[in-house]
Amino acid sequence: MREFRANMGTGFTTIIMMLVIVVFTTLGVLALSTARSDDKLSDKNLQFVSEYYEAEGKANAIKAQIIQKKNEGVIPADIAAQIDGVTLHEGNMEYAVKVNDSQVIRVTINVAGVEPKVTNFALYNTSEWNPSQPISVWAG
Repeated sequence: MREFRANMGTGFTTIIMMLVIVVFTTLGVLALSTARSDDKLSDKNLQFVSEYYEAEGKANAIKAQIIQKKNEGVIPADIAAQIDGVTLHEGNMEYAVKVNDSQVIRVTINVAGVEPKVTNFALYNTSEWNPSQPISVWAG
């Protein structure tokens, strides 16, 4: 009599194992590339945060000088002349502190009243935005 075989053979098992290896290898490479890009992004973030806080410290030091001199009774025109980079414009002291090549912190302090008041303390972009590829928008 003839024997009936119920197994699928070694060929099918080999193909399944090769597919599993390819899938695991692909997932490993994707995980590695994601980890590498996350590392680069975190390095850029660390650099920006360090530059920003250094610039913010300088801006706050200038602000403290302005407020101290104003409280000592020095007139605003003399304060602007004594501190580098500070200008007086319509009762407001204005100055900017460079964060990096494309950003600055701009500060405006209103010194017209009795107590100096910060009216603007913000990060501004100084570079032009140039998109690499223009986006076509339907005109309607």
